Amino acid sequence: MTNRARRDSRETEFGTLSEEECRALISTHGVGRVAVNTRNGPAVVPVNYVVSGDGSLAYRTAPGTAAAAAADQEVVFEVDHVDEAVRQGWSVNVVGTAHAVTGDAAARGLDQQAYTAPWAGDDRRLWLAIFPARMTGRRIGPAPAPGR
Repeated sequence: MTNRARRDSRETEFGTLSEEECRALISTHGVGRVAVNTRNGPAVVPVNYVVSGDGSLAYRTAPGTAAAAAADQEVVFEVDHVDEAVRQGWSVNVVGTAHAVTGDAAARGLDQQAYTAPWAGDDRRLWLAIFPARMTGRRIGPAPAPGR
């Protein structure tokens, strides 16, 4: 190991995030990734999402897409923020079963909560909601200076 690699590994440290911290962090973003099993194998798909008042995460997609294949499956949803220049960031994973949101009123409510139109474009009217069964997170950042 080089001196630079040794020094870099001491300059950062990992920490575990509480569920409360995880919820606060995912509420500040609007793009995440859903990991699903499709008929062609596992896929990780970026999606726009919102955090609902009931604690679920909901994202919009189109029928027939990889993200739509999550319906009625256990999935992992991941949101993160990384700043490579200062070597810090965080990652939150949410595990739960995705369910199609039914009813025009429920879908309209999610449309109104959405920060942006779907980045992927098209007519993405299918909302899927994930009710967290488990939420975990990690943070990496500068280590405290020696002697502190």
